[in-house]
Amino acid sequence: MEEIPKIPNLVASTGDSYCGTIAESRKRESTGYEKASGEAGGGGNVSSDESLELNYFKSAQWTPDGTTLLTSSADNTIRSFILPPDLLNDPSSTKTVAPYTKHAFPSSINCLAPYPLFNLSDPSTTLYLSAPTDFPIRLANTLSPDATAVSTYNLVSLTTEAWHTPASILWSSPGHFLTGTDCLISLFDVSRNGEGPITRMPTIPSKRHLMKGGGVGIRGIASALSQQSSEDGTGILAAGTWTRSIGLYDTEGTGGTVSVWNVKEAADEIAGIGGTGVTQTVWSPCGRYLLVVERKSRGVLVYDVRVEGKLVAWLEGREADTNQRLSVDVFQGEKGMEVWAGGVDGIVGVWEGVGTSEGAQKRSWEWAAHNGRRNFLILEIITKGYADPIGSTAMHPSGSVVATCSGQRGRPHFEEDSDGDESNDTGEDSSDEGSHDETSPSVTSQSRASDNTLKIWSI
Repeated sequence: MEEIPKIPNLVASTGDSYCGTIAESRKRESTGYEKASGEAGGGGNVSSDESLELNYFKSAQWTPDGTTLLTSSADNTIRSFILPPDLLNDPSSTKTVAPYTKHAFPSSINCLAPYPLFNLSDPSTTLYLSAPTDFPIRLANTLSPDATAVSTYNLVSLTTEAWHTPASILWSSPGHFLTGTDCLISLFDVSRNGEGPITRMPTIPSKRHLMKGGGVGIRGIASALSQQSSEDGTGILAAGTWTRSIGLYDTEGTGGTVSVWNVKEAADEIAGIGGTGVTQTVWSPCGRYLLVVERKSRGVLVYDVRVEGKLVAWLEGREADTNQRLSVDVFQGEKGMEVWAGGVDGIVGVWEGVGTSEGAQKRSWEWAAHNGRRNFLILEIITKGYADPIGSTAMHPSGSVVATCSGQRGRPHFEEDSDGDESNDTGEDSSDEGSHDETSPSVTSQSRASDNTLKIWSI
């Protein structure tokens, strides 16, 4: 008997609130707040860049208690979406969700991490860490009406006194967190407001060596950090770098090096899925397997951490040929570990029973979560398709709901004048190869705007 395809049900969405430029989305949000509060007011001053840049979602993640979604967007704003308790009561309708709070920052936000003991009913725990570019690391309260920091933490070079902006951030315990920068993992004590790290752990012996460590350790920016589940504080820390190296460290990163390897051969030659740098490391719920996610990749690598650098399997069919971070998530399902991942094609794929077999594994099922017949020019998408990349696929702790967010950097396309002037603006992930005028379809103002949305699906 043929298995009936699984299609998750869309239960909530931000709708078209952010489907457009930063200026347009701010105006929509301002109008919404005015209607809700009865207050009058404009959308504020709008810069020329805000009128051109699309307000795409960069990331979305659940708080540990599963009540709230924290998102980061192109307008340098962290939004909290508190989902209604009756979200799943009427699966036939799609609710429109709006942010409970908006925290605007003066620069782009590199990474975001909710407090591990986050509990919406206890305001003292509704905290999150953020790392805005060229500013101190900030600890703020999600429920605060503005982005005022509860505490700040400095990450400054000991030799040049230059500010370091983390490429990754991770809570190692409720009282400590880790950051990843160039050849360095730093440990901070949350209680030490205004101070720097209590421990600095270089990932190579010396940056002065011609080989940057002489081949020992992992060189490059630590772009991904994840921690093996452990109740006694002995979980292994997995770090990944833009140079495609993986390092495992004992005792949540404060102990010795367990193993180090590079994924280039496995990704390029064995699996053939490609990749140009690690964007995410994810542990299986059992702590036995480590998933390695790369940018410009067509899959996910699965390693058995009991043997150094042992490639067990690889997941095929994930279209992620972009420099943009596209995060994945895992869940322990009935058939074993499930991997949920979105791609540049707007499709979310699900791989079931990961780790139970070796070699290539096709996705078990999929669905089209996001799309966009757009009215703006992005070279990579025009030449390869018409969907918006899914920046995050986040599984709810219960396993019954999954959140996705989409969009990518780009600029609106304005119709050409009779003089024939053309727009040459491209996204950050575009390619310079070839001319796109002859191969790309014409894009008119009648095309639908970009799909910059946050969506919640029931499974």
